[in-house]
Amino acid sequence: MKFAICAIVLCGLVTPNFAKVFSPTEFGNVMLANGIPKGQIETWKCIAKWESSYNTAAHNTASGDHGIFQINERWWCSPPGKGCGMTCNSLRDADITNDIKCAKIIYEEHQRLTGNGFNAWVAYKNHCR
Repeated sequence: MKFAICAIVLCGLVTPNFAKVFSPTEFGNVMLANGIPKGQIETWKCIAKWESSYNTAAHNTASGDHGIFQINERWWCSPPGKGCGMTCNSLRDADITNDIKCAKIIYEEHQRLTGNGFNAWVAYKNHCR
């Protein structure tokens, strides 16, 4: 009996954090809760819509892009890129906190380089300006 109880408890602790498809409203609320300025939310929604259809499991094996923002493995997630200091697999689960952290790093780098941090995303250039 003790074994069965322990097994049930342990199973609860190791439940995987599966991928998720966000609604635009839910996505916007999570972005706000993670420090994204209100004036940028619609642009981020547009990027997520066109990059991944709000699907955290999105993975483009041809380009090496991962997650809801389609963050590229060459530069930003490992292996091999290390710009965000996280694994690419961690960008494809339901918790987008780390995706937002990495997107902020990418945004800031492109803001410094081009004057518009959103230029890092093709979806922005093609659909969201």
